[in-house]
Amino acid sequence: MTRCTGAYGTFYRWLVFFGLVIFGGFAAFRNNLIDQLISTDQSYLSAVILCLFIVASLDAGRRARQLGNELCSAMQLATQARGNEALFIRDAEQGACFAAATASDSYAHHHLHLLANKTLQHGSLCNQDLLLERLENALGRGHETGWFLADLMIRLGLLGTVIGFIFMLGSVAHVSSVDIHALQQLLTSMSGGMRIALYTTLTGLGAGILLGFQYRLLDGAVDRLMAEIIELSEVHVTGQLRRLTMS
Repeated sequence: MTRCTGAYGTFYRWLVFFGLVIFGGFAAFRNNLIDQLISTDQSYLSAVILCLFIVASLDAGRRARQLGNELCSAMQLATQARGNEALFIRDAEQGACFAAATASDSYAHHHLHLLANKTLQHGSLCNQDLLLERLENALGRGHETGWFLADLMIRLGLLGTVIGFIFMLGSVAHVSSVDIHALQQLLTSMSGGMRIALYTTLTGLGAGILLGFQYRLLDGAVDRLMAEIIELSEVHVTGQLRRLTMS
């Protein structure tokens, strides 16, 4: 079996990135910035954004680990396909199955299984564009949700900006007289609305950018896995498929 060198590179990069995020969050907590953020934001949008960011980031880490497993499985299949032993055999129903029992149920295994059965039905090597399109859709499934959440965080931050300005205008509407005391109260109320606007905008933009970076890492891992499976099915497995059709 191959050692899967570099298969978990995306997961390790995510770990480093998330570790830096945790360090930054701890530093902000020690300086009472998070407490100030949550207590000042009367719209509670900042707290919602932070919760969404934590959940989505942990899910991104899970996906990075899963993509590492998938890439490792594809590398192992490439090693087996380059060997002398048959990778596929005919089953009892005259379909194709893997010669060696495997506990893995990866995308690479499933794609090759479909490709072997399609080749067996046609009696020769055939085009696999539709299978590759299906594979690409399956690999990217769920990533659009992550990008949606990143965009949603930014929009929630902008919504907080609008809410903050509404608070500011609401404080101006209640001014009945203009004197030093009323002006001080007005400035205090307006500063509260401004803090809501700035804090929610900063939280939304920051969380959206950080989450978008994580899903950019995942998209890169999907591209690498897709390239590995294409090389596997177009180059390394062709001899095995010819052997299957002649058996």
